[in-house]
Amino acid sequence: MARQSKSPGKSSGKAPSEIQLVGDKVAAREIARLRADFNTAIADQDFAAIRRVLSEDALLIPGDDAPLIQGREAQLEAWNSIFSQCQDVGYLRSPARIEVSDDGHLAAEQGRWTGGWISDGLSIRYVGRYLAKWHLVDLEWKIAAETFVTIKRAGGN
Repeated sequence: MARQSKSPGKSSGKAPSEIQLVGDKVAAREIARLRADFNTAIADQDFAAIRRVLSEDALLIPGDDAPLIQGREAQLEAWNSIFSQCQDVGYLRSPARIEVSDDGHLAAEQGRWTGGWISDGLSIRYVGRYLAKWHLVDLEWKIAAETFVTIKRAGGN
Protein backbone atom coordinates (compact mmCIF):
# COMPACT_ATOMS: atom_id res chain seq x y z
CA MET A 1 0.00 0.00 0.00
CA ALA A 2 1.39 3.38 -0.99
CA ARG A 3 1.99 6.04 1.63
CA GLN A 4 0.91 9.55 0.83
CA SER A 5 3.79 11.97 0.57
CA LYS A 6 3.55 15.39 2.15
CA SER A 7 6.57 16.71 0.31
CA PRO A 8 7.34 18.00 -2.27
CA GLY A 9 4.02 17.26 -4.03
CA LYS A 10 2.27 15.36 -6.75
CA SER A 11 1.99 17.69 -9.71
CA SER A 12 4.59 18.80 -12.22
CA GLY A 13 4.82 22.06 -10.31
CA LYS A 14 3.82 24.14 -13.30
CA ALA A 15 0.86 24.30 -15.63
CA PRO A 16 1.83 23.27 -19.17
CA SER A 17 1.23 26.87 -20.28
CA GLU A 18 4.04 27.98 -17.93
CA ILE A 19 6.56 25.57 -19.50
CA GLN A 20 8.50 26.86 -22.48
CA LEU A 21 7.72 24.45 -25.35
CA VAL A 22 10.14 24.43 -28.30
CA GLY A 23 9.74 22.47 -31.52
CA ASP A 24 6.82 20.06 -31.90
CA LYS A 25 4.35 21.51 -29.37
CA VAL A 26 2.10 18.42 -29.37
CA ALA A 27 5.05 16.18 -28.48
CA ALA A 28 6.31 18.67 -25.88
CA ARG A 29 2.86 18.79 -24.23
CA GLU A 30 2.81 14.98 -24.16
CA ILE A 31 6.20 14.96 -22.41
CA ALA A 32 4.90 17.54 -19.90
CA ARG A 33 1.91 15.27 -19.23
CA LEU A 34 4.19 12.25 -18.81
CA ARG A 35 6.38 14.20 -16.39
CA ALA A 36 3.32 15.09 -14.32
CA ASP A 37 2.30 11.41 -14.38
CA PHE A 38 5.82 10.41 -13.30
CA ASN A 39 5.73 12.89 -10.41
CA THR A 40 2.38 11.42 -9.33
CA ALA A 41 3.76 7.88 -9.64
CA ILE A 42 6.63 8.75 -7.31
CA ALA A 43 4.27 10.40 -4.81
CA ASP A 44 1.98 7.36 -4.93
CA GLN A 45 4.90 4.89 -4.89
CA ASP A 46 3.35 3.33 -8.00
CA PHE A 47 6.11 1.13 -9.43
CA ALA A 48 4.09 0.10 -12.49
CA ALA A 49 3.57 3.74 -13.45
CA ILE A 50 7.25 4.57 -12.84
CA ARG A 51 8.21 1.58 -15.03
CA ARG A 52 5.99 2.79 -17.90
CA VAL A 53 7.86 6.09 -18.25
CA LEU A 54 11.44 4.76 -18.08
CA SER A 55 13.24 3.26 -21.05
CA GLU A 56 14.77 -0.17 -20.47
CA ASP A 57 18.29 1.26 -20.25
CA ALA A 58 17.40 4.56 -18.55
CA LEU A 59 20.33 6.26 -16.85
CA LEU A 60 20.02 8.39 -13.70
CA ILE A 61 22.92 10.55 -12.55
CA PRO A 62 22.14 11.63 -8.96
CA GLY A 63 22.62 15.21 -7.82
CA ASP A 64 25.20 14.39 -5.18
CA ASP A 65 28.08 11.92 -4.93
CA ALA A 66 25.86 8.83 -5.13
CA PRO A 67 26.73 6.35 -7.88
CA LEU A 68 24.83 6.50 -11.16
CA ILE A 69 21.86 4.19 -11.57
CA GLN A 70 21.79 2.38 -14.91
CA GLY A 71 18.70 0.60 -16.21
CA ARG A 72 15.00 0.64 -15.44
CA GLU A 73 15.20 -2.32 -13.05
CA ALA A 74 18.03 -0.71 -11.08
CA GLN A 75 16.00 2.49 -10.77
CA LEU A 76 12.96 0.56 -9.55
CA GLU A 77 15.17 -1.15 -6.96
CA ALA A 78 16.48 2.26 -5.84
CA TRP A 79 12.94 3.63 -5.50
CA ASN A 80 11.89 0.54 -3.56
CA SER A 81 14.87 0.96 -1.25
CA ILE A 82 14.19 4.59 -0.36
CA PHE A 83 10.43 4.03 -0.02
CA SER A 84 10.97 1.09 2.34
CA GLN A 85 13.76 2.67 4.42
CA CYS A 86 12.54 6.26 4.77
CA GLN A 87 9.37 8.13 5.66
CA ASP A 88 7.70 11.05 3.92
CA VAL A 89 9.59 10.43 0.68
CA GLY A 90 8.85 13.04 -1.96
CA TYR A 91 10.46 14.04 -5.23
CA LEU A 92 9.21 16.59 -7.71
CA ARG A 93 10.60 17.53 -11.10
CA SER A 94 9.24 20.89 -12.33
CA PRO A 95 10.02 21.44 -16.00
CA ALA A 96 10.76 24.95 -17.20
CA ARG A 97 11.55 24.07 -20.83
CA ILE A 98 10.90 21.11 -23.12
CA GLU A 99 12.55 21.14 -26.54
CA VAL A 100 11.78 18.49 -29.15
CA SER A 101 14.42 17.72 -31.80
CA ASP A 102 13.83 18.57 -35.45
CA ASP A 103 13.40 14.88 -36.34
CA GLY A 104 10.91 14.39 -33.48
CA HIS A 105 12.67 11.40 -31.90
CA LEU A 106 14.50 13.11 -29.02
CA ALA A 107 13.61 15.82 -26.54
CA ALA A 108 15.38 17.73 -23.79
CA GLU A 109 13.56 18.71 -20.61
CA GLN A 110 15.15 21.03 -18.09
CA GLY A 111 13.93 22.44 -14.85
CA ARG A 112 14.14 22.43 -11.06
CA TRP A 113 13.80 19.47 -8.76
CA THR A 114 13.16 18.98 -5.09
CA GLY A 115 13.51 15.84 -3.06
CA GLY A 116 13.26 14.85 0.53
CA TRP A 117 12.55 12.23 3.15
CA ILE A 118 12.82 11.50 6.84
CA SER A 119 15.45 8.97 7.94
CA ASP A 120 16.29 8.11 11.53
CA GLY A 121 14.21 11.08 12.66
CA LEU A 122 16.15 13.55 10.48
CA SER A 123 14.41 15.54 7.76
CA ILE A 124 16.53 15.76 4.61
CA ARG A 125 15.68 18.08 1.72
CA TYR A 126 17.41 18.67 -1.60
CA VAL A 127 16.87 21.33 -4.26
CA GLY A 128 18.54 21.57 -7.63
CA ARG A 129 18.44 21.59 -11.41
CA TYR A 130 17.92 18.69 -13.77
CA LEU A 131 18.10 17.77 -17.44
CA ALA A 132 16.16 14.84 -18.85
CA LYS A 133 16.67 13.21 -22.24
CA TRP A 134 13.47 11.75 -23.70
CA HIS A 135 13.45 9.26 -26.58
CA LEU A 136 10.50 8.25 -28.77
CA VAL A 137 10.30 4.44 -28.55
CA ASP A 138 7.59 2.60 -30.49
CA LEU A 139 5.54 5.81 -30.66
CA GLU A 140 5.81 6.38 -26.88
CA TRP A 141 8.02 8.92 -25.11
CA LYS A 142 10.35 7.35 -22.54
CA ILE A 143 12.96 8.84 -20.20
CA ALA A 144 16.36 7.79 -21.55
CA ALA A 145 18.50 9.71 -19.06
CA GLU A 146 18.25 12.20 -16.22
CA THR A 147 21.06 14.27 -14.74
CA PHE A 148 20.55 16.06 -11.44
CA VAL A 149 22.66 18.78 -9.84
CA THR A 150 22.09 19.46 -6.15
CA ILE A 151 22.18 23.20 -5.46
CA LYS A 152 21.08 23.13 -1.82
CA ARG A 153 20.82 20.44 0.84
CA ALA A 154 19.23 20.83 4.26
CA GLY A 155 19.22 18.35 7.12
CA GLY A 156 21.06 15.11 7.68
CA ASN A 157 24.83 15.14 8.05
